[in-house]
Amino acid sequence: MTDTQPALSLFRPQHVREKAYELLKLATDGKLAHVEAVPDLLETALAKVLETTRENYPDFHIPPYGIWRNYEAGGIDRWGALANARGFETAEEMLAAAADLAILGTYMKTRHPEGWVFEDRMTETEATGQEASALAAFHMFAAGSFSGEMTDPYRVDAQTLVQIDRMELSEGLQWDAREDDDLLEAMQRHLKRFGEALALRPDLFGEGDETRPGHLAVRMAKESDGVVSARDLLDRVLESLCPLWDGGAGDGNMVYGDSFEHYQRGAVSERIVVPFHQAAQEMVYSLIEPLAWAGFEVSGLEALTPPADPAHAALFLDAGVLKILEPDTALSAEAERDRMVEIRAVALALTDRLAELLRHELKVHQDQLPLTCILEGGTSRAGGIYLQGHPQEAKKLGHFMNPGSVFWLPFGA
Repeated sequence: MTDTQPALSLFRPQHVREKAYELLKLATDGKLAHVEAVPDLLETALAKVLETTRENYPDFHIPPYGIWRNYEAGGIDRWGALANARGFETAEEMLAAAADLAILGTYMKTRHPEGWVFEDRMTETEATGQEASALAAFHMFAAGSFSGEMTDPYRVDAQTLVQIDRMELSEGLQWDAREDDDLLEAMQRHLKRFGEALALRPDLFGEGDETRPGHLAVRMAKESDGVVSARDLLDRVLESLCPLWDGGAGDGNMVYGDSFEHYQRGAVSERIVVPFHQAAQEMVYSLIEPLAWAGFEVSGLEALTPPADPAHAALFLDAGVLKILEPDTALSAEAERDRMVEIRAVALALTDRLAELLRHELKVHQDQLPLTCILEGGTSRAGGIYLQGHPQEAKKLGHFMNPGSVFWLPFGA
């Protein structure tokens, strides 16, 4: 690695944003190998986002971006029903359970069998992609699959994650035990390592005899004055869980999680490391509501970045703002990784630019229309709608954005 930036800067959201903007500038100037950008066409994407937002939230009362929207697939408030049935005695109990579910569900958004459809039999809802991953996690959580306490099923215990049975995973995920054995083995290992990581940090996830991911939110809420910092939440998540996300860049014993080396041409060609930390940031976005339900505010959300995911790439590809050069040309594994980095970084930076345009169009300030609401109301939804309507293009884009070396990225190849 030739990047001179200190390694710890790779975990800061401002560095994610800076690197993304660097690649956007190169893409705009035609200096990237695999991607070009035409920011002058952002108005086309803006029109689609406005249309989508007004269709879904005509009053512009938009909830935050995060996994809770996946849990509401089909317009059903599954968490509300579960919480009412459980009858939490204290806000702290509720926060621990909801944060368990938010963090676990995001962590389980990984690769899945091609063509997988998850059937929510209780509501007769069918889901695919990330929505299927979320609903599978939700129903396994509701069934007590992750709990180590028979009298309290709605929790995620580290020891249970370490010992989870592959057949229980197969049934809970609705994956075929024989045909999907490799993916089941990978998921089992993924959850085992999650449980082990939680157990290694009792200072963050431990409370008495319990070790649960949700205790992080409870601990930070208790230590706050009613306002929890999004930056501090992200720091804790990356500090403790970043090593779990295999496949990215690293240096010796230090791994950088969702960060990848990228070859840059120039007067002096070099390899830099471009960070994204998509799953970790989604965990933070997804903790906004559990903390709010418990009476706490999350500050500094604008420091977080947009997700570098297929939905946002698709939004800009559809509008002609983002172009993939020679998409049918066979590439080396190294070039495929560079292309993945370029698509993700440029899409992330373009989303930031689009958010500024949207606020200008609506004549509102950042605090009136925060990024998290723009993601939920328009950009993520608009890109997702395009992917649903173009399954072959979605499959191809999934391969571009995860060419196969990283298990945990939720981009099916």
